[in-house]
This record gives sequence, structure tokens and C-alpha cells, in this order.
Amino acid sequence: MPIHPLAVVDPQAEIHPDAIVGPFCHVRGPVRLAAGVELVSHVSILGRTSIGAGTRIFPGAVVGSDPQDLKFKGEDSEVRIGERCRLHECVTVSKGTATGGMLTSIGNDVLVMAYAHVAHDCHVADSVVIANNAQLAGHCSIGRKAIIGGMVGMHHFVTVGELAIISGMAGVRFDVPPYVMAEGNPAEPRNINIIGLRRDGWNEADIGDMREAFRDLYHDRGATPLREAVAEVRDRFEAKSPTSPVLRLCEWIENHLDNAVKGRMAEANRTAVVGGKANTGVTRPVICTGCGKEFQAQVRPDAHLAACTHCGRQQTVQPQA
Repeated sequence: MPIHPLAVVDPQAEIHPDAIVGPFCHVRGPVRLAAGVELVSHVSILGRTSIGAGTRIFPGAVVGSDPQDLKFKGEDSEVRIGERCRLHECVTVSKGTATGGMLTSIGNDVLVMAYAHVAHDCHVADSVVIANNAQLAGHCSIGRKAIIGGMVGMHHFVTVGELAIISGMAGVRFDVPPYVMAEGNPAEPRNINIIGLRRDGWNEADIGDMREAFRDLYHDRGATPLREAVAEVRDRFEAKSPTSPVLRLCEWIENHLDNAVKGRMAEANRTAVVGGKANTGVTRPVICTGCGKEFQAQVRPDAHLAACTHCGRQQTVQPQA
């Protein structure tokens, strides 16, 4: 029976005839379940959530719940889950917020293991694995075929590059480049993800080049600034082959050096929080008294504090006239 008689399904929901809604499931609001979706039992799917074909969601999972964010004001945001995903027991996926694009998304062929959390405004690309008890804070971005180890704690606004792997129990405070293995607290690149590259179809020559580049960038550069080391590596491998995958790593690192705030590229797009209230209102430039940089703060008439998006220091801001 596609919809078990002990399931509670909202009449607004669009459920494909081939989808299965098991006992004690709760489907509330304009949910969309594509063909072959299976809610095993005791699953809650809420609000403007769409689940792609062939995805299985296991008991205790909650998808589309309100974000655990004090700035959330009830906006009609959404969650999109791709095709052929597996969300295991007690996984939670929160919907997006107004300050993060109104969307939390998970791509195709993603495995999220038991008790993991994907917070508001996160974007998880195709074929990612998120292991048991991993906790992704808001606004994180996970690249294609990345692996997030068990019990990893990830700071909000972190970007993880494609084919990266993060070891279990790591504390991820800063962005993780593509193709690397990262571990520790804070997590740092330790090596190239050789097994992941082979599984992705890389040849041994390209893997060897990536290992050589990694050594030059992270192990053997000594006192050479990272930007200079990247330029040297890029020039060397570009002369060898204009299509070398090392160039993609160099491009990512250069982009990070140019745009990261507090070690996280996505922080550069963060809207300042003013007076602890939602980020709505008039935007005005403010000069930080701590770092001296200018940032845009959205100010309400009754607000008097704004947090610098570069260093986090709070500034006194006069209410907008």
C-alpha cells in the first residue's frame, strides 16, 4: 500500500502513485514526493520540501523543519532533496532562511548516515557521504563526492571542495580545499585523497602531479607565502599541461586567498546582523573600529549595534534617520 493507513498526510502534499509512505509518517504542507520515494516509518516531511525519485528516508528523520536560527521569522523557505539519496535514522535537515537564499539543498546519490544534521541554507552536491553524527552548521557548502567523517563538527559558512575527505571527530572551522584529506581540530590538509581520486577515475599521472603540488604547497614551502607558492606551482604545471587538474586546485586556493573572511569564503557574502535582529532594513556602510575595514550593515530604526563581517567586532551604529 503506497500510503499506510497509519500515516498522516496533508491534502496539500503531491505524492507520486509509486511513492511509499510507511506507518506513523507525518507529511505536512505542500510536500512533493517523486516516483519511488520511500518513507520507511516514523518520518516527518514538512513544509515546502521536495524529495527526488528513488530516495529512501529511514525512521526518525525530520526533513523541512524550522531552522535553529534566532533570525528565522517564519519565512516560507524550502528544502530540496535529489534523486536516489539515503537519509538514515534520525537525520535532520532544516529549511532555508531569508538571509541565506531561502533554500537548503542536497544533490543526487547522497548518503547521510544516522543522527547527522544538515542545517539551514546548506548546499550538498552530488554523491557526498555524511557519516554518523556529523553536524553541519548553517550556510555550509559541500562539493561533489566529498566525504564528511563521523562526529565532525562544521562551523557555519564553511566550504568543502570536491573529492575532499574529512576525518572523524574533526573540528572544521575553515574552508577545506578540494582533493585533500583533512583532520584535526581545527581541521587542516594532511595529504591528497588518493583513494577518492582513483574512485573518481583519475589516472596515476594526474594523481602523482597532485601529490607533488600538495607537497610544494603544504609540506615543503617553508617560509614562502602560500600565494607565491601557488603562483609557482600553477606556472610549472600549466607549462606541463594546460588541462592539469593541479590548476583547479591552484584556482581554488587563489580564490580563497582573495575572498575568505576569517578563513571562510562564504563569510564574504554574509549580511551583518544588527542589534541581534533579523537582517532586514536599510543597508549602510560602516567602518569597523577594530580592523578598519568597511562593511555593509543593515540597520533597523531601533538598532544600535552591528557586527563587522570581517573580524566580528560589534560597532555602535546610529539609527537610520
